[in-house]
This record gives sequence, structure tokens and C-alpha cells, in this order.
Amino acid sequence: MVYFDYRQNRYVASTPTLIPDIRAHVANWRQFRRATGIWPVLSVATFLTRFLIMIAGVVAALWYGVARHGWTRGQYYLTSFAVLIPTLFFWFILERIAWNHDLRSKGVASDSDIWGVDQFPEK
Repeated sequence: MVYFDYRQNRYVASTPTLIPDIRAHVANWRQFRRATGIWPVLSVATFLTRFLIMIAGVVAALWYGVARHGWTRGQYYLTSFAVLIPTLFFWFILERIAWNHDLRSKGVASDSDIWGVDQFPEK
């Protein structure tokens, strides 16, 4: 279940999860579509690419670390986290940049506003 929290000006999942709730993102994109008439293509693409990167990262880590080099469990975890943390940090910034670009290019937000990926500007 997703509802719009007017105090925070964003869509919120009624039961938060570790992975961002897809329904909250879809509800936000639908509101964008109602306001502009088109979908926020760049934001949707970066959101979907996040999952492709995660799957590719797991496969690459398993192939490279476990199958090719016989890493121990400690080496595998340490290397995976050393790569995962900066990648996630960079990707969440990139998703926010894409969302703000979509908002600005369609005139929904001004150039000085910065919105989170789960927020939508007030009219």
C-alpha cells in the first residue's frame, strides 16, 4: 500500500522495506505523467538499471572471486563491500540527478529546486 504523506511531500510505503518500494516510485511517476503527459523516462531507466547492475555485480563477484581465485569468505565479503558501498552511493546520486533533470526539463520544478526520488513538487 502506498500513500502520499503531505507533511513530507512524498509517496511513502505503508510497510517500509530494505529495498525501495517499487510501488512508491510508480505512484510518483504516475503523478509526473498526470502533470506533464509523458513518463519520466530518464528516472525510470536509472531505477531499472539499478537492478541490472546489482545482478551483474553479484554474478561478476561470484565468477571472479569464488570460481576464478578461490577467495575465502572473508576476502569475498570485504572485496564485495569495498566495491558495493561506493557504487551504491554513486548510483543513488545519479538517480536523484536523473529525477531532477526530468522535473526541470518539463517545467515541473525550478532550476534551483532539488527533489528526492520519492518527492514531487507542490503546485
